[in-house]
Amino acid sequence: MVEMQASIKNLTSQLDQRNAACSADSKSLDQQSEVLITPENSQSQSLKGSSISKYASQSPTAQLDSILGDLIPNRATLERILEYAGGQLHESWMLRPFSTIKIFDTGFPVGSTEKAILFIHESLQSRDVGLVSKCLSWLCLCLSELPKDFRDVDTGLPLCPEELISRLLTQISILYLADCTPACSINSIEALVLQYELFIAIGRPSKAWKCVRTGIDNAMLLGIHTRQSNLYGALWESLWIRDRQSSVILGFPYMVPDNLTLSKTDTDPELDALRRIASISGCISDRDRMRQDTPFSTITRMVEEIRQLKVLIPDERNDSVFAQPITYAILRLFKHTLNTMIHLPYSQFAASDKQFEYTRVEVLESAEGAIRAHQDMRDMQDTPTKCHLYDFLAFNAAVILITDLAAKETPRSTEEEERIWTVITELVSRLRKTSELLESEAAEQAAEVLENLHRACKGIYRGHKFHMQIPLLGKIQINRAMEQHEDVEASTTTVLLETNTYTFRVPDEHLTEKELADDWSAQATLEYEFNYGWRGPLAAGNHKRSVKN
Repeated sequence: MVEMQASIKNLTSQLDQRNAACSADSKSLDQQSEVLITPENSQSQSLKGSSISKYASQSPTAQLDSILGDLIPNRATLERILEYAGGQLHESWMLRPFSTIKIFDTGFPVGSTEKAILFIHESLQSRDVGLVSKCLSWLCLCLSELPKDFRDVDTGLPLCPEELISRLLTQISILYLADCTPACSINSIEALVLQYELFIAIGRPSKAWKCVRTGIDNAMLLGIHTRQSNLYGALWESLWIRDRQSSVILGFPYMVPDNLTLSKTDTDPELDALRRIASISGCISDRDRMRQDTPFSTITRMVEEIRQLKVLIPDERNDSVFAQPITYAILRLFKHTLNTMIHLPYSQFAASDKQFEYTRVEVLESAEGAIRAHQDMRDMQDTPTKCHLYDFLAFNAAVILITDLAAKETPRSTEEEERIWTVITELVSRLRKTSELLESEAAEQAAEVLENLHRACKGIYRGHKFHMQIPLLGKIQINRAMEQHEDVEASTTTVLLETNTYTFRVPDEHLTEKELADDWSAQATLEYEFNYGWRGPLAAGNHKRSVKN
């Protein structure tokens, strides 16, 4: 045990040295451009613009009257939106958002268009600023699930849900300002939970993180974190669990300490699994922050808890205790993602230190397991549900597999190698299908990256220079050099990956407003330097062909 602890500390020191070496040529952070994180629900943005200023100068009651006239679609279009999106949200990929909401009113309108219309009408007529915020947040979720070809019933024109969501979020931020002194209401906190789910769906995890942090601040001011009753306990759990989940993905420290997580036994296996996932996420965040100074107790706790999570969430459906297949698939995706995060920093030393060979095995098995879980999630839906983050997690797993395939450090038969490539190309097909039906920039760009990596590794890439700056991952470059000698034309393709996800996660300092949904190729043209802890070639291949005059 002591020997293992010393080995881990030594390897983490080596990782830090690699980080320093890889970033030695980069410019100082003080010389870099300002971070481009501009949340749509920030106070500064909520008061900009003439139309927004018009609302900001009104009382909350007058603002609600303005909402009715300016932001809510006409009745026929609204009914069609709710008919389509209501079923989508009922079978959505969100875990336990609605069970929390139900505690505070007579029931959230899921699966019933009539109830949904009534909920919107009564909410907007109530003059309760928090309730209106919750209603509009839920309406944004509905709008986010609409397909590309959705049209306004009255005009026949495209509805442009992204623009409508942006306007609704601006109004929600104004209503929050009217409700946040000294602390906002329970309804407004629930609205923040729903906004978290919205931003996760549309690929803006840092904005989701800010929403849940704001919710935690207000919940603490109301004393919700100290109350054990079912009334407040469920809301508090929805906040701290989401804080841990988003923080580990973004590379941030979490906000709620262990002594305020209200840990308790529960007969609900889904809630038990989410608590365990949040706990492991916290351990990983601690490890990534402290690095070589991480207490061995944190590492052993992390390893033991992931072992227990594997027992609770098996890969075989027959052994599952979860009633809903979609829930089971989501939890498997989380499980495999966390297991990859735990072992990936150490797996790169497996070739030189055999005691860490098992970490590479864990990483590769979980990377493939994450893609399988994503496949099950998509296969269960007749119409795809939008969730940029889940698509991105599967994409991340595929990049890990490609990195290992290109390195050829893991012994495989030709048949096994082709089987893994099939898993990856099937993921590409699912991502393509999603982007065809929904406005899903992340899925479309992820599919393009994987296709080009596949071609490059197979030596059949024929494109020009390919350069992507991928949020929360890093930089991928594919270069193809041409040479001609007499009647033979030769091409050499090289692939370079730079990332922080293979070491210890740190925040992405250059997230743009749309985050995962932004143009990855446009980011690659920016002038400021990026610092990455891991850099290495994935593949280099040669191709020759005869040239006829």
